[in-house]
Amino acid sequence: MLGTVYRNKDYQGRIERAREQFHCGFEVNEEMLSPLVLESWQRSRQFNVSSNLSRAPEIEGNGLTNTEQDSYLALRKAALPVIKDARRILDDNQLLMLLTSAEGKIIEREGNLRSLKIADSQQLIIGSSWTESSCGTNAVGMAISLQQPAQIVAHEHYCEMVKVWGCAAVPIKDLRDGRMLGVLDTTGPAHSFGSMNLGWVNSMASCIAFRLNEERNLSKYRLLEHCMGQARRLSQANVQLFDEDGFLVWMSDWLLTKQCDVTLLGHNQIGMRWDEMAVSRQPLKNPPRDIQADCLEPVVIGGRIAGHLLFIPVKVEKKVTKIAVIEARQSSLIIGESAVTEGLKNLAKRFACVDAICTLTGETGTGKEVMAREMHALGNREGAFIAVNCGAMQKELLASELFGYAEGSFTGAKRGGMIGKFEAANGGTLLLDEFCELPLELQVYLLRVLEEHEVVRIGESKPRKINVRIIVATNKNLEEEVEAKRLREDLYYRINANMIELPPLREHKEDIMVLFDHFLGRVSSESCGIAPQLTPSFIKALKAHSWPGNIRELRNFAENCFLMNPGETLTVEHLPNRMLASVSRSSGQEESACGCTLKEVERQALVEALSLFDGNISKAARHLGIARSTFYKKMDALEKD
Repeated sequence: MLGTVYRNKDYQGRIERAREQFHCGFEVNEEMLSPLVLESWQRSRQFNVSSNLSRAPEIEGNGLTNTEQDSYLALRKAALPVIKDARRILDDNQLLMLLTSAEGKIIEREGNLRSLKIADSQQLIIGSSWTESSCGTNAVGMAISLQQPAQIVAHEHYCEMVKVWGCAAVPIKDLRDGRMLGVLDTTGPAHSFGSMNLGWVNSMASCIAFRLNEERNLSKYRLLEHCMGQARRLSQANVQLFDEDGFLVWMSDWLLTKQCDVTLLGHNQIGMRWDEMAVSRQPLKNPPRDIQADCLEPVVIGGRIAGHLLFIPVKVEKKVTKIAVIEARQSSLIIGESAVTEGLKNLAKRFACVDAICTLTGETGTGKEVMAREMHALGNREGAFIAVNCGAMQKELLASELFGYAEGSFTGAKRGGMIGKFEAANGGTLLLDEFCELPLELQVYLLRVLEEHEVVRIGESKPRKINVRIIVATNKNLEEEVEAKRLREDLYYRINANMIELPPLREHKEDIMVLFDHFLGRVSSESCGIAPQLTPSFIKALKAHSWPGNIRELRNFAENCFLMNPGETLTVEHLPNRMLASVSRSSGQEESACGCTLKEVERQALVEALSLFDGNISKAARHLGIARSTFYKKMDALEKD
């Protein structure tokens, strides 16, 4: 720490003589004052600061700009309660307290009214700069230059105007990396400046630093909580999440597990700052040149940017992509062993390296997004895979979501604008799910993207070139949509060349148990639980069910079975009534189709019910809708026959 309270008249006399000698151009004996003070005087002279300066340089406007106020918001919020608690001490001792930015600009002040009036006359006000380059040697400027606490009293100041003051300043540092965030300073009349001021300000600066750290931990929690809603999309992309200060707080599972194999921007550790991970040390709002700005996606919470998602660009991601392609070929995303499923896997390989638009059709829940992801994983595109559900948002918002917008293009537009999904998927694949929900007016712009390979953000006129593989998916009949005037005919002819129809689950029932075991195993593994055991009757019922919701219905049912019955043995008792009814209808249809007699059908129904409920007569009778005694009578009659 620098500084002592200088009340010794001999010392004050030496400092005053040394200051006069320095300003007259004579060599100063270093023994007359602190060498650090002398070095600060020398820096001030190099900055061409006039020793006769009567007030700080004039400021433009009324203090701080809106942008500056936003950037200092967190620091002010943490510091204001601490400063307000010191009001009585400040007033009783004729002191001022100043909070400055890391660049030396005053952003908050409090204190004794008499001292504030003197400060006003010297431009010691909000918005003025008190660096050594602006006002010469002073505690704030020295603390910034040396990155440590400083105390300057009376004639130790470089300029004549401030020698009436004594001041003690302490840097406020980020507890995460030691980076300076601002400076806390107390200033008062030099003749009464107390010996405890520096220690007092130091404790207050520490308190502010702790408050800042606590608030940033809460902000990080809110950011992660907000992004959990996109967990499925983000976990399958090569993406990193940075907080508003540029600290890496999360990376996708794939990147996390490949840390030893992948070098991303120099480092790959949670807690690293953006500028430490890049070659060029520039703030997050101005990404380094070696990072493609189009790969950035702001995360907005409560109307303000709370962080950024960085989709790893091609130029630093080649190694990652090659590994991903190899692994994707070894382990397909498409689950199943039937001939139908093997055919789908072959189609995915065939269409993987095709740049032309591809259309996936089929009933809801048949796995169209999984098919699209498989095609992306097997292809040679190194950008991100991004899926957009065209039916999940209002058409007014869909345009800005797809094409992006410029700053100020409409009321409520984010500062700096926003990239659209087409740009975010540049170099990769964009899936437009529920494609037929795309409004007619947006279909025109989609045609332009397909024809010109460029997009124009809302509020801009300059087109931006993109290289995106587009896949569209729908569960509707495209010809019927054209006839109903809900799909442009010219767009239909553009997308119908490469069509893949995904079959419903009832057409490849051989995959039911493979899929069910996969989903059950996955949810039990993710939850660190024990997967339920399956009885033969339960398996038989699964295979007999028609699964109108297809693979999605089967997946949801498997997850529900685990959550409701972890570690248990699943029997038909665990089946919902709708599935039991479906199984009964299926059995009845099979029996009537084989031309059996009434007695044979009845016998088959009784045997089927007993088998379904593992010999439990009460449950079998209830399932058939007859009394237990009636069930016994029918069984006896059949045995006599």
